[in-house]
Amino acid sequence: MKLPFLGQAYQSRSPILASQTLINLYAEGTEGNSSAVGAFYGTPGLEALTGAHGSVRGIHVAGGALYAVIGTNVYRIDANYVATNLGNLNNSVGPVSIADNGSQVAFAHQDGWHWIAFTGTAIAPVTNSPPGSVLATQDHYVIFTTSTLDQFGITALADLSTIDPLDLASAEGAPDNLVSLVSDHREVWLFGTETIEIWSDTGAQFFPFERSPGGFIEQGCAAKWSPARIDNSVFWIGRDKNGRGVVYRANAYIPQRISTHALETAINSYGDISDAIGFSYQEEGHSFYWVTFPSADVSWVYDIATNGWHMRAWLDDTTGLLHRHRANCYAFFNNAHLVGDWENGTLYRMDLDTGNDNGTEIYRERAFELPDSENKRIRMDFLELMALTGDGVTPITLPGGESEWTWDSGDITFDSGTATFDGFASETGGIVINPGPSQVGVQVSRDGGRSWGFKRFQGMGDIGKRLVRLRWRRLGLGRNIVLRFFTTMSSRVQWVQAYGRGEALDQ
Repeated sequence: MKLPFLGQAYQSRSPILASQTLINLYAEGTEGNSSAVGAFYGTPGLEALTGAHGSVRGIHVAGGALYAVIGTNVYRIDANYVATNLGNLNNSVGPVSIADNGSQVAFAHQDGWHWIAFTGTAIAPVTNSPPGSVLATQDHYVIFTTSTLDQFGITALADLSTIDPLDLASAEGAPDNLVSLVSDHREVWLFGTETIEIWSDTGAQFFPFERSPGGFIEQGCAAKWSPARIDNSVFWIGRDKNGRGVVYRANAYIPQRISTHALETAINSYGDISDAIGFSYQEEGHSFYWVTFPSADVSWVYDIATNGWHMRAWLDDTTGLLHRHRANCYAFFNNAHLVGDWENGTLYRMDLDTGNDNGTEIYRERAFELPDSENKRIRMDFLELMALTGDGVTPITLPGGESEWTWDSGDITFDSGTATFDGFASETGGIVINPGPSQVGVQVSRDGGRSWGFKRFQGMGDIGKRLVRLRWRRLGLGRNIVLRFFTTMSSRVQWVQAYGRGEALDQ
């Protein structure tokens, strides 16, 4: 019988109610004639493009170039990924908000702003700029938050070199502090701690922006860097007088809850969520809202195509622990999805055809419960995972050596560098690195996902062995059974369905 394999991550407060996980996998439904409902695909891997010291604090595309703040340095990066240092900021901590007005770029950081023209060679401070601003662009103005309660401001038209201290206004619909803003559909969304106001450019004489009729929402923002735009809407982590930790998308001026009770339980267990960072991207028809919680060391992603959540994580292969994904910020540049590393200053290309995170294995997992059996014990006789097989990694030939080795996750040093492989290598006119067949493992929990049994593996087949089937037998019996499939294979991960056979016992 078909098992309830496809779905989203949903670990409820009660583990015997729901213990579903989805890590570094996302679902896609079928849109044509197919007997399958859909499949899980592996999330993209990371390929390093450039490297520097410090966190990648922000990236932005403007004037045909990519601007990046890495540590204290500001770079302009061309289409060949050649970076030019444009100068230094006087701090190295925290996200940097970057915006442009069509001819100039502004960088807002903890101590103020810097700016540069598209044709400039060095950044310069912006006169009268407030610290810690969030920036947005509309009608050649750059709109910004200030550090003063409910105030926000605008720059002069097409001029970022200085700010007029009189070009300020207040979001006065409620007595809360302004924390963030975005520009969407030529409207400025001003996020307070408990409310949101929407303003638009009316061309008024003394200050061109005015509150839109009906543009007041009684739902605020819990994290300054969480708002993002995608799919013709605005997404953010909410907060109001009654609580916090619900994720919303805007339906016109109405906040629509998109988080689940399971995700909200997780968010509210993180403690400090004010440092959450949100961004969005679209790939192959899937629009993703991505939010990372640095203090909690976890990253969650919402797939608008399926209305489901999954987790993205980086595997520390020295400890075996999962951490927040390496991505700290995002930009689409040079027809590629680029992300910046939160820790080591590396700029990556994020690519579905890359099966590792810059050389580190990607851990992928799907856990789900067996159908209800009226609390009877279930004997699991047979389990099969329908997946793409015979799609292993192509052997790599390198010059050198006259010996043979076998190893498991060892570091092998060649003249050209060091690499980590599993498998067997031999020398016949060169070193042939053969990773061997990829594997998928399964574990069984008999207590609702609170503990797990032995790991049992099946090979995905060598290259071209496409008729291989992934089957497990005699998996035991128990109540509250949860099954977990997992892998670190670097070849394509495409899991379609799980089948099982067994019997509910009269006990």
